[in-house]
Amino acid sequence: MNELRNSNVLRLFIKLLPVQILLAVASGLSGVINGLIIGNFYSASAMSALGLVTPMIGFLSSLASIVSGGLGIVSGLFMGSGETKKLNTAFSNAIITLVCSGIVITIFVNVFANNLAILFGASAETINNTVTYIRSISIGITPLIILPSMMTFLQMNNKSFISLFSTVLLAILNASFDLINVMYIKAGIAGIGLSSALSNYITLLFVIIYFIIHKNIANFSIKEFDPKMIGKILIYGFPASLAGILYSTRNIFINKAAFLVGGDNAVNALAILGSCGIFFDAFNIGLSTTLAMLVSVFIGERNSTSLKTVFKVDLCFIILFSVFKLIVGYGFGDSIAKLFGARENIIPLCHQLIIYYCWSAPLNFINQIFISVYQSLGRVKTCSAIYLFNCLLIPIFSCFVLSKFFGIEAVWFCYTLPEIITFLVIILIGIIKKKGPITSIDDLLFLGKDFDTSNKISISITQVDEAVNIAKSIEDLCIEKGIDARRSRLAGLCMEEMADNVIEHGFIKDDIENSLDIFAVVENDEITLKLRDNCIPFDPQTKLQMYTDDPEKNIGIKMVSKIAKKMSYQTTFGLNVLTIKL
Repeated sequence: MNELRNSNVLRLFIKLLPVQILLAVASGLSGVINGLIIGNFYSASAMSALGLVTPMIGFLSSLASIVSGGLGIVSGLFMGSGETKKLNTAFSNAIITLVCSGIVITIFVNVFANNLAILFGASAETINNTVTYIRSISIGITPLIILPSMMTFLQMNNKSFISLFSTVLLAILNASFDLINVMYIKAGIAGIGLSSALSNYITLLFVIIYFIIHKNIANFSIKEFDPKMIGKILIYGFPASLAGILYSTRNIFINKAAFLVGGDNAVNALAILGSCGIFFDAFNIGLSTTLAMLVSVFIGERNSTSLKTVFKVDLCFIILFSVFKLIVGYGFGDSIAKLFGARENIIPLCHQLIIYYCWSAPLNFINQIFISVYQSLGRVKTCSAIYLFNCLLIPIFSCFVLSKFFGIEAVWFCYTLPEIITFLVIILIGIIKKKGPITSIDDLLFLGKDFDTSNKISISITQVDEAVNIAKSIEDLCIEKGIDARRSRLAGLCMEEMADNVIEHGFIKDDIENSLDIFAVVENDEITLKLRDNCIPFDPQTKLQMYTDDPEKNIGIKMVSKIAKKMSYQTTFGLNVLTIKL
């Protein structure tokens, strides 16, 4: 436990998590605001239209996530492996793909709006409002799907505040335009959709201006177009996108099943859950997003120690958030339903639905840990199979088979049952792969024999005196793995020089509790040394260029740069990361 408290991984997780939760809330505020406005100022038919169109918005978000999720994983892998020059290529190709997709989707949605409304379950009473809302909100599809990728890149480059500010700006604009529509323009549900579209464009413009002014974040260039890079992004992002598409499809079936079993009241209850659910989902999204970003970096480093540490940290927060959600669900579910416009006759139904939804949280949190690891490892088939059962097949079984015996509660239980079965399936896969009982977390992460090589060491330093034996540990590892005495000694010397530099200039200049994570691996006759610290930013290569004419300055850095075949520096989530290859 002491090792966990002193870990940079824990500090990084705690630093990123609150921002990711706030981002999840802020990014969903537009839907919440639309729900509040429609629920309190418009008819039940309009509220049903909002609920029916929610799967389409989820579907579009899923298409965006195949790029934004893939971009996040690919960028993390590049950061972890020290290939920072490829980040701009990844970013440029993601934006090119999204712009083209946004234009095509907008045209498609407008042409087939009536067909989509019927597909989503619109009745004769709700189809006009549903079609109107689909067409008005579709105008903002292009910025809607571009923003997540730009936000992802901002967060990975330690610009989470700008990402958070942008999402808050989006929510404020949406609320303001909605109120203007209700009070002055009075364009009905069409005005609500247009308010969201206009908010998306203004927010995207703000983010673009920020990217242009701060050119060091990412450089977009049409010359970077590379079909192979687009393919790589789509492959890594596909499982999460598939999950979103299946979730959206699932919601269509849930709406249909709810109507068959519970009528319009049940559909309205689902619409209210869709509006307020972002506050329940924010913890899930925040944890899974934080986990996914860190996991991709550690997998890029092939750093199983940090990977297991982040698993332990995540597990602690899972317990905390799960208890909190259940308390809120049981204690305040009816009040939440009233706030979002629930009429007296459906408040008990909404409360019941919210409680069932909250019970899905604990295992959903845990399942997302494993899925994030599998996705970053590129195990597309495993993730796709899990998502197919979790997001679609099991919910359909609960909605249309179990509901015949247990009524509306079986429809509500479709959120919890898939998580239970998914967790059991992951354990079963682990037993099959190991050909024996599960005895440790390694049996469920499926990292593979080549990932957790014995040709490495990992050390975490929080005190100056802990750095004494660094050089000896590195040298011993190299000799043990067949590296000649000279290179082994130079590897130890390089690590000692750079570690001493961090401790001397970083530990004493910060007011925070500092730590230095040291990672060394010997593979294919190559030595890779990595230092990661949470001290003030320090780029040794930039420092080296500042004093090229002064032989007395930065002697240690000059020595290391001459010995190393390659030396690269980057900031990852606000941490200094130095990679040296010998």
